[in-house]
Amino acid sequence: MDSNPLSVAGKPAAYGYSCATCAQSKRKCVVRAAGGPCQRCHQTNKECTPAKTVRRRGITKKPASTSKANRLEEKIDGLVSLMNDAKAFSKLGINQKNDLVPTSEHGYPLNHPDADQSNTCTPATIGSICSPGISGLSSHESEECLNHFRTFKLQYFPFVHIPSEKSAVQLRKERPFLWLCVMAISTKSTAHQHELGLRIRQIVAQEMVVQSDKSIDLLLGLLTFIGWASYQFHQFHPKPFLSVFTHLATSLVFDLGLNKPVQVMTPTFNLNQCPRPSTPRTMEERRAALGCYLVTSIISSFFQQIETFRWTPHLEESLRILDEQKQCANDEILVQLVRMRLIVEKNRARWAWLNDTSEAVGLAEDATALLSDVKKEIFKSSAKDVVLLHLYSNELEITVSFLSFSPSDVKASRQDHLFQALTSISSWFNIFLMMPPAEYVSFTFAILSQISRCLVTLYRLATLDAPNWDKHRAQQTANPLSILDRLVNVLEQVPVVVGIDNSSYPNGDLFSRSAEILRSVRPGWEAKLGSDNMVSVEPFPHDINGIHMPDPSFFGDDSLFDSWFMELMSSTF
Repeated sequence: MDSNPLSVAGKPAAYGYSCATCAQSKRKCVVRAAGGPCQRCHQTNKECTPAKTVRRRGITKKPASTSKANRLEEKIDGLVSLMNDAKAFSKLGINQKNDLVPTSEHGYPLNHPDADQSNTCTPATIGSICSPGISGLSSHESEECLNHFRTFKLQYFPFVHIPSEKSAVQLRKERPFLWLCVMAISTKSTAHQHELGLRIRQIVAQEMVVQSDKSIDLLLGLLTFIGWASYQFHQFHPKPFLSVFTHLATSLVFDLGLNKPVQVMTPTFNLNQCPRPSTPRTMEERRAALGCYLVTSIISSFFQQIETFRWTPHLEESLRILDEQKQCANDEILVQLVRMRLIVEKNRARWAWLNDTSEAVGLAEDATALLSDVKKEIFKSSAKDVVLLHLYSNELEITVSFLSFSPSDVKASRQDHLFQALTSISSWFNIFLMMPPAEYVSFTFAILSQISRCLVTLYRLATLDAPNWDKHRAQQTANPLSILDRLVNVLEQVPVVVGIDNSSYPNGDLFSRSAEILRSVRPGWEAKLGSDNMVSVEPFPHDINGIHMPDPSFFGDDSLFDSWFMELMSSTF
């Protein structure tokens, strides 16, 4: 770093000259006045080398200096991929057994070598959702899916309110794309989930990219698909979509003007005509805009590759109105989750520009104090599990934002912060592991990302060899092997308890795959931590059903991005 002639000591490095560590973590690379490693590498005791490549899974590494250009190219590639999907799916036929699979007139899938590629029909659009049998579900199954989504799933991501008296038929008529996305994430058939997922991608490409359409229905459907994106891992269609879909949802909020006050429409062709007021902002629009902020904040925090949807005074007004005029219990949950993320985002934004570790600690303590005020308000009422999970996860995120897990940096003054992180993790798992297996099918992307963050941080704390840190006390407070075993056990129960149908999908469901991956991790953990005299979970091989299992030592890495969750979600992002 000190060999960089364009860097000025004590100031951020010039554009394109960040070190590899700062470039990877998307942080400002600040050159120290004393020379040598940059401020961040010096604090974390890491090797400070110029960034040469940007880490990408499954693709050739590219220069960090062009990372912004690469990200833009990837977004464009994603949109082009969606457009190509729309063209490919324009050749839709009717399969006698299932009209969900694009087929030729002979009944072959379009990607089958014997399929007749000359047959062309109208590409799927929102209007085509009204065609009979598109979901492959009976009317009774459709009602069950809607009721489950409304009763259980929405409390985990309450961006929309669907009244109990509204039937699936009515929702399909009023919000056809939202209805289709609800069916895709609520059906118990994994084959139907992924077939509908392909249909949804096709519709998004046709409506938003080709037709340049924008509507609240499209936004609500996208938020549904993004919120439960983990259900859309597809071995036959592994193209990433989460980043593209998140940006499309954000663009819809801008295009619909949901992030700013409703403008009064004034005539431009007749000066004598009185101004005509626009349609007032609806509660549905307010929830959707707040939901978009919430989900982009969580995704940005975990992947650090997209920007959070920018907070505006109008969103603040929407949050206040929703708090004052709650129409359902989920409105209170949404208000609480957004308020917590606002504190975390403010901490993230200010921390990125700090040069001094003591300032970072003070900032994090201020954010923790603000979160404690919200925590008191939450505990005044009967807080739901989903709110508590987000609360402890946000506490952990704030605490680890300035912590170093390097033994040389663990000072006596930092013990309290380390134990604060450990307490947050222990509280999180105490709630999570007490929840019934049937509840797990309602978990959003956000909850699954919290599992990863808690597991990785717990392992680091339990294996941290530092003079001022008692790792054995940490293991007693939250036993990593016990938690891992209990997590594997409950994940294995989910498909059986819920009745998930994997008969037509050999790759299995989300929960079965997660349990298999975590099984493969346990031997490495036990070798590092020592046996806890519990019944060991038999390890699986490192390649199961075509899914590459991470090496057991990956939890010793210094990055959250090597976790089992990233392995599972790599095809989604």
